[in-house]
Amino acid sequence: MGVILAPCTAVTRSIRDRYGLPPDHDAFVRSEPSSGRVIVIAPTRAACETIELALGLHIETFLERHHGARVRELARGGKGFGVVAGTGTGKTLAIRPIAEEILKMTDLRVGVVNREREATPETPSWNVIIVTTGIARRWFEDDDILKTDTLVVDEIHQTSAELELCLALGKRVGCRFIWLSATVDPSFYRRYLDSADLLEVEDFDERKAATVRVVNKEPLDFLDDKLLQQIVKQRRGVAMFVPTRRGVEAAAQHVQLNAPRVNTAFYHGGEPIRILRPFLEGGERKPYFLAMTAAGQSALNVRGLDTVVIDDVRFYNEVDRGRNVLTQEHLGANEILQMAGRVHGRVEGGRVFILSDRDIQFSQLRPTEPEFQLAGDSERVAITCAALGVRADELELPVPLDTLSYRRALALLERRGIVERGRLTRYGRDVEAMPVERPWAELLVLGGDELLSYLAVMSAIESLHRMTREERDLDGLIVPGSDHLTAYNVYAEAYGSAGRMGEVYGLPRHVFDEHAIDEWAERRGVLVKAVEDAALGMASVYRAVGLPLPDRMPNAGERELRAFQTLLAEFMPFQLVLDEETVSGEEVRVSKTSVCGSWGAIAGEIRYFADKLGIPRGSIEGTQIPIDLVRRFARSGDAELAFDAESKRSPLVLRRRVDYFGFDLERMVESVEVFPAELRERARRLLAEALAREEARHVGVKQNRRLVEAVRETWRRSGGRTASLSQAALAALYESKLARVESLSDFRHADLDLTAELEALVPASVRNDYRRLPSRVTIRDRDVEIHYDVEDSPAGLRGIARLRLPEKLARTLSEAELPTLDRPLRFLVTRGARGAARAETLEALHEELDRPFTEEELEQLNRAWEARREERRAWRRQRRRHDGGKVDGEGGERPRRRKQRPGRRERAEQRPGGEHRRRPRPR
Repeated sequence: MGVILAPCTAVTRSIRDRYGLPPDHDAFVRSEPSSGRVIVIAPTRAACETIELALGLHIETFLERHHGARVRELARGGKGFGVVAGTGTGKTLAIRPIAEEILKMTDLRVGVVNREREATPETPSWNVIIVTTGIARRWFEDDDILKTDTLVVDEIHQTSAELELCLALGKRVGCRFIWLSATVDPSFYRRYLDSADLLEVEDFDERKAATVRVVNKEPLDFLDDKLLQQIVKQRRGVAMFVPTRRGVEAAAQHVQLNAPRVNTAFYHGGEPIRILRPFLEGGERKPYFLAMTAAGQSALNVRGLDTVVIDDVRFYNEVDRGRNVLTQEHLGANEILQMAGRVHGRVEGGRVFILSDRDIQFSQLRPTEPEFQLAGDSERVAITCAALGVRADELELPVPLDTLSYRRALALLERRGIVERGRLTRYGRDVEAMPVERPWAELLVLGGDELLSYLAVMSAIESLHRMTREERDLDGLIVPGSDHLTAYNVYAEAYGSAGRMGEVYGLPRHVFDEHAIDEWAERRGVLVKAVEDAALGMASVYRAVGLPLPDRMPNAGERELRAFQTLLAEFMPFQLVLDEETVSGEEVRVSKTSVCGSWGAIAGEIRYFADKLGIPRGSIEGTQIPIDLVRRFARSGDAELAFDAESKRSPLVLRRRVDYFGFDLERMVESVEVFPAELRERARRLLAEALAREEARHVGVKQNRRLVEAVRETWRRSGGRTASLSQAALAALYESKLARVESLSDFRHADLDLTAELEALVPASVRNDYRRLPSRVTIRDRDVEIHYDVEDSPAGLRGIARLRLPEKLARTLSEAELPTLDRPLRFLVTRGARGAARAETLEALHEELDRPFTEEELEQLNRAWEARREERRAWRRQRRRHDGGKVDGEGGERPRRRKQRPGRRERAEQRPGGEHRRRPRPR
């Protein structure tokens, strides 16, 4: 990556803190009640609203009816505790009595702070504050959460990097933790959060135990005519959980076509929650069929549900060498138990179908510990530590941090000018204050006002792929070469077709007419929730920079594309791919849904996924950077003087490297005859080192060779007592001879005779004394060479004698036949093309000779294997270039890739329940 030069000079905006921190920090701290505040941490913005509603209700739940007194007793105890309870038992509603006991009052002054509802001057008067994980983390950074506060973590089993970081920060401050969770093994949380007690609650009626069946079918095959007829006849309420939004929509469409009398709907992360409102409020008639992803299922209580269908597949991020790799696996026990718990033991006549190729023993499934996400977000940890001024090892994180990945992230932030000496710079504080991810925050801080509306929208959209359905119509909206600006145009048309200026919770925002936006999204193949999230993100950015929200959203064209490309090319905060390769040479292909071409420079986010064989593959969406902008902002490195042993006439050359954020664009080489004044010392040193290596062509090298070797042989025979004459020492002698050399011509005519210097170093008499040591010894009437050498030992340097033995003699040689010398013996057996066997003792030599492969052979085999793999990679790259790859713009399809040969076995793991399973193939 390149370095931003003096980024602070480019900062012209006045950035206000993005997370709605209390306007007056001192007033907020001074108003802290004696009992401390209750800070409720919720996983999502929607959960914040649910908790706020729950704090205003007095409903007798299963938890309150059977364990209410115990919950209040634990809350009064002053120590941390946990509540693990199944869905529908009333965990969230229990927050109110917990808060009343902690605050010792029933007058709860409740407020919510998130991206939609900022802190106000009244915030210090609240004694119960509900925040999302991102806001809680920022409050920790600003010292707004104190040791006296109690942290109530709702839905703690919904792990995320932000939540796990908040847990570590809360432990650092010393807060009391009260945590609420669905079905998981609570042992880790109890230990990590120092919980004094644990309350496990289960609303399970044996008489209502569901019938559980494991069926080896795909979801659409399972929804056959016979099953759909049963749903209609028995007036069932069915929920099917599948892992992808494509699968959700396909299942709902299948039921609509084949059973029109069934009330059908679907919900996933791209749809607004209002779609589910009739099901949550109990207004939908039976029979109904609801297809959902598993992401939000634990927080949604669907009324009238009596049948659950579970597709035994999930996608999760696995950290592989610092990369978040999207990997497909079977569901864990926690997920299956939570989904089945919707009806199992709660509904009469309940049924659960698990679509799996595993032999799952449902009755044997037991909750397991949660899987954590923090290990793959090293950059977030590095920025948080810099904001706090602490080291990463000072935080007691839930999972060990990938040290290598963390160092890389910290080095990146230092190159970007965000972190310096472990603290945020002024530029870094402005970047951190923006309500978007770091790359977009940098562009917002560094970019001009003319691009602000485009950047604000693009920064709030995860990707064009996640914004649109598989079947989409983007005619007239595509900006060829930029997924980012294409996504902006999608939002701009949505606002023009169904949007207007409005207010939400008193804050200005683009709002949309429900019917108009649904109709437009259906026609274009766009996900409504992505549009609404973009409106929220855009409003947050404008509040952060203190500018009014625009009421017009013009489409982006060539002028905006060029301006955006110029900004990207100059600062490049994103990951960069050049000709489908990263700086490290890793292959990354352009996403099939991208509007970018395959070749050239593309700036964006690389996403990794595991293929059918479990091998990580990378793909990128982003914006193409024209070659003229790449060359315009490329940097020429300083000229480097080097010695080129291959050149007979001009061995000294000046090399200049043209670099663009880590990629080498050009290397220029210029011969040097006369040494520039500022490089004379460097030139003499290079020539001296080349002479010491015998790479430089000069008559003095040949003249000195015999005496140099005699001095070195004397050192070996003396056991290190005489001067060693290392390569560096020999180079220093040559350099003293080159003191007046100022050109290659002077070098060729220089007197480099080192006889006097070497004689002074080791006199001839000393060399003759050690030359008398025997060079051969007779063993079984055969002459065996003796090579003298020096090795390190705990007592220092010591001399050794190495016997060079024939293999046949070495295999049968005994200790009694070894000669007696004045130093320890070592052994060497040459084996022709197989290399040599070396050992310190005769017994070790016999073992080495009996091995099928020597160490040298194993290294050679590994090198050959690596070479063959690199040849295969080069062949694939050449093949793609020959095929032409994907055409520029919107229309091109990528040529079909050759089928990959298996590179590894599918992993098999032991899952809860005793079943042995393999990774399922993607459908």
